[in-house]
Amino acid sequence: MRPRAVFFDLDDTLIDRAGAFDRYVEDLFLRHPRAFPEPGRARALEVLRGLDGRGGIDRDVFCRDAVAAFPALPLSAEALWADMSSRLPAFARSDEDTRELVTALRLRAPVAVVSNGSGRVQRAKLAHADLTTQLPDVFLSGEVGASKPDPRIFQAALACVGRAPHEVLHVGDDPERDIQGAGRLGLSTCWVSHGRAWPAGLPPPTYTVERIVGRARDFAKVLSQWT
Repeated sequence: MRPRAVFFDLDDTLIDRAGAFDRYVEDLFLRHPRAFPEPGRARALEVLRGLDGRGGIDRDVFCRDAVAAFPALPLSAEALWADMSSRLPAFARSDEDTRELVTALRLRAPVAVVSNGSGRVQRAKLAHADLTTQLPDVFLSGEVGASKPDPRIFQAALACVGRAPHEVLHVGDDPERDIQGAGRLGLSTCWVSHGRAWPAGLPPPTYTVERIVGRARDFAKVLSQWT
């Protein structure tokens, strides 16, 4: 059977969060040139990417480590998070093919976003990526009170769409939070790999695609393979 509902993670699944982070950092460089002299900016970007861990590192930890790594930056860890959380969403991008895929999918089955993060930041990303209208059902850890892989956030989405776990496909880029979290509840899963190898020792996802933004047709093929 085809999935009777599809849940999507947000960052680096429906939007290019990695690209948004890079664009935010480049903007930070321009606003604080003394902290980031131009000859060293490529290296600084790599350091900040590593500290960020594709958004998987706790924000307090990231901001504390970033401020320590660049002591000339005239921001405290708290001020850096305030700056990043207010500015980064404006750099969020999706693409027309992804928006069209979600719109078409909603004609066939319920679609929801299941994402970690605060309501303010994640909803701003949805708005800047022009996805708010297509995705009205949004379950965010900061609003639900449970973060993936906690089953409660998936259960909240399941209750909303009125589907059993085995009827739902969850799509995300994090092996533990998305794929293992959803899989333990009995949802089928699709891992957005971004070219990474699947971690050894973890039960594999049901499906894998390299990316959705820029490659929406690959995910459409996954939907056609559901049996």
